[in-house]
Amino acid sequence: MTQRLHALLHSVGLPVPQGLSDAVIESITCDSRCVGPGSVFIGLPGGRVDGGSFWPKALVDGASAVLIGSAAAATLPPEQSDAVLVVPDPVARWAGELAAAFWNHPSERIGLIGVTGTNGKTTTTHLIEHLSSACGRPSALFGTLLNRWPGHSVTATHTTAVADRLQAQLAEAYAAGAQLTAMEVSSHALDQHRVAGCRFSGAVFTNLTQDHLDYHETMASYFEAKARLFAPPLVADQGAQFVVNIDDPWGKHLAERLGDRCWRSSLSEGSAHAELTMSDLVMGSSGVEGRLLSPLGEGSFQSPLLGRFNVMNLLQAVGVLLQQGLPLEALLEAISTFRGVPGRMERVVVDGKGGELPTVLVDYAHTPDGLSSALNACRPFADGKLICVFGCGGDRDRGKRSQMAAIAAELADAVVVTSDNPRTEDPQQILNDVVEGIPSGTALTVMLDRAEAIAGAIKDAGSHDLVLIAGKGHEDYQILGTQKVHFDDREQALKALQDKLIF
Repeated sequence: MTQRLHALLHSVGLPVPQGLSDAVIESITCDSRCVGPGSVFIGLPGGRVDGGSFWPKALVDGASAVLIGSAAAATLPPEQSDAVLVVPDPVARWAGELAAAFWNHPSERIGLIGVTGTNGKTTTTHLIEHLSSACGRPSALFGTLLNRWPGHSVTATHTTAVADRLQAQLAEAYAAGAQLTAMEVSSHALDQHRVAGCRFSGAVFTNLTQDHLDYHETMASYFEAKARLFAPPLVADQGAQFVVNIDDPWGKHLAERLGDRCWRSSLSEGSAHAELTMSDLVMGSSGVEGRLLSPLGEGSFQSPLLGRFNVMNLLQAVGVLLQQGLPLEALLEAISTFRGVPGRMERVVVDGKGGELPTVLVDYAHTPDGLSSALNACRPFADGKLICVFGCGGDRDRGKRSQMAAIAAELADAVVVTSDNPRTEDPQQILNDVVEGIPSGTALTVMLDRAEAIAGAIKDAGSHDLVLIAGKGHEDYQILGTQKVHFDDREQALKALQDKLIF
């Protein structure tokens, strides 16, 4: 893929400096280490370093043009170079728009569905990808766990990639035959314009509960960041359709804002204001069955997924795919073949020994609402005690620590507080913050070492008990200081179950 520089700049509304050569452009990058001849380098401001300060190096390395913001220009004025363009802030917006133009606007050709919300993004996007592919429409997936499209799968480094890389990946997915893409869209990505240049044909709002207030500061600010996904320029003024969970108060507010462009989803009994609902639900240890009702018809389904929150994920995934033109009957049939997402209510088992051991589930729940939903989902399957092992991450929203503790104490029969990803915080201080939310009289164990905490909880559990290990889910690492070390809750749980059989 190549483009002429002048036409590329004109296509996104940027002026062309008089002395700027009309070079053939071969790449768009926000990484100064990737600059070479034929590159356009966009210097993004960062928390520690302003990428715009690397403009002299980018020119030395052969960049045909460099885009920087006002702060970088003030620090290091590019007065003698026509190849350096000082663009209006935010610079990240231009990275997305320019990369999208370079790659011939892949999001407009691939049927892009964005999913945002505090909880449920990963399962919902995986459902969308699976159901679409099962119905004969090859699909791509961009999210927390991985980026995947026909013939390609790679572990993701961010929930939503930086704009230049994201547009390149969308182009790769389209070239590989993907006809629809499900993308997790985080509030950070929206606030930092990582999805600039994308045009979503559909979007889903799962819920909004306390998280990331270390970044957004208020719930109102957090909500407005999420709401950007449902407004121009990320969606067309007309044509895009949305699915919004109105059982969530913030979702209800968003639905009122969107009006007729959204289908409202609800699991509340007798909801008269929802276009997407369920009836005749029966939940058990092997999954859920019931009837799904939509504006385009209704039908029965069966799913191996556990928990009421997963029923909402199913409902919203089917709803947004109906809006994209997929047939209801085929979607309902495909639901039964979706086995779940790694680290989301994932059961850890020793082959052939299920009846002799406690039930152990690993889940990514790391917010107050997520932990509440996971524990409520577990309760019907705990014939004995429900034991919750959890911790809270360091360098993140401290306000949710005591809230999660109170929820665990209320909904579990026994609580084990341990370390999560402490990052640069003192792990013991994090535990102290958590324990402050535990009321007296709670069956409480505090154990800093996460491996020992998991092993101890499983060792003490009876065969009819259920152990929920919450917080890290699919992660195969623990962040200690600034280093990642290998650690997998599922591996630790399996070892503890095997040891229990031996001893």
